[in-house]
Amino acid sequence: MRHGLKKHWQRLKRSVGRRYREWRLPRGYIRLGTRYGGWWIDQRIVGGAPLLIDCGLGVDISFPVAFLHRFGGRVIGIDPNPHAVRYCEQHKPQGMEVRPRAFWTQAGEKAVFHMPRPLEQLPKGADGVSGSLLRSHNYTGEETVEVLTTSLGEVLASAGREECDILKLDIEGAEYEVLAGLCRSGEIRKARQLLIEFHHHCTHHPLEDTLQAVAALQDSGFDLIHTENRNYTFRRSDLG
Repeated sequence: MRHGLKKHWQRLKRSVGRRYREWRLPRGYIRLGTRYGGWWIDQRIVGGAPLLIDCGLGVDISFPVAFLHRFGGRVIGIDPNPHAVRYCEQHKPQGMEVRPRAFWTQAGEKAVFHMPRPLEQLPKGADGVSGSLLRSHNYTGEETVEVLTTSLGEVLASAGREECDILKLDIEGAEYEVLAGLCRSGEIRKARQLLIEFHHHCTHHPLEDTLQAVAALQDSGFDLIHTENRNYTFRRSDLG
């Protein structure tokens, strides 16, 4: 009985804390997608013909679907997992393209993608598609596939765009090296908004690496607007 009350109290605290953080969001922010796959964005700075680059699709594409429904425009989705690619090809809406690539610092490289363990061997709540370029990822097993990489520069060039309205990174630990490279080159400023899930909880990267990545983004001209568990929402500072 006491254990049940403690769990209920912890859930209540998390819920109240989440709602308080949402209440403090600036005017104009909306959440698109399911509770599991959704993200907060600033709708005021989404352009008239927007481009969303969605890296790490998995099998919940409610966010890009909702984005296209609300704003139109174009979505380029990127995922190296063959299972995720098949699902997304079958369920993608008009205006969404799926590319079987691993988002990385350089395009055209061959990389080893570590597939996830069978679902019955994964922790409760794992979706079974969260493989990684990092062998240290807790969800990966022995199976690997060779994949080609792509990059922000390559994706933008192929779309004929100088910048994207939103860059979303849910790339299972590869975000640390990708962000470091984009911040060093200044290319990170080709995104107007950044949505990033950090993976210090399930890779060799500690929380300190996440804090350093956040600081580098702030030094590159981004404001941290909101956090939702390990999901971080950034907006380029010069956009108001």
